[in-house]
Amino acid sequence: MNISTGSILQVRANVAIAATAALAIACLCPSARSQNRPADGWAAKHFPAAFDEFFPIESGDGDFIAVRVHRGNLNDLREYSILFENAQDPKSLRAVFREARGSSLYQQLSALHAAHPSASYDEVKPGIKVSDWILTPDRCPAVATEFKAFQDVQFVRPRDEDEPEENPVLYEFNESLAGGGSVLEYMENRPLPRWTRATHDALDACVASGKATAK
Repeated sequence: MNISTGSILQVRANVAIAATAALAIACLCPSARSQNRPADGWAAKHFPAAFDEFFPIESGDGDFIAVRVHRGNLNDLREYSILFENAQDPKSLRAVFREARGSSLYQQLSALHAAHPSASYDEVKPGIKVSDWILTPDRCPAVATEFKAFQDVQFVRPRDEDEPEENPVLYEFNESLAGGGSVLEYMENRPLPRWTRATHDALDACVASGKATAK
């Protein structure tokens, strides 16, 4: 079933949302082994707030479509987010592409606490490195191409028999069109995660070729 951009994230089941939310909470916690390391315990405590601050998935600039990505438990994947702003107007459409620089946000938090164990989150926050780029269709045609591709994505409802990987990559989607909606995906082979990875690679190519503006 093809679902428009305005309704793609509204197709969701309460049971599936509860299950994926529980999965997200579990995956934001460190493994039993890492809980023995004070820096990891501190990082796990402050990661959710830092993730929200550095990788927001909402916008005050018109309607938006957004996704952010994080690997649970291992926390080794460099987190990134993609935010399409002014989604209601093709002439004003732009993408905001953010990605942890050097190492993952979680790893940066852990390293900063290890280096400054008595410092608060606010005190170490200036040391967090996240690249922040703005891309427009005139300089990076992939912005319009991937936005259109999102409208053609076929949403697949989560199934009870779905089994996530031991350390799943979590794809958190949010949008404001047609009343808004959100969904969490963790099955790599589904359309939304595949679209996310393709969009990441396309925007990253624009950044690498100098077709983006640092925010």
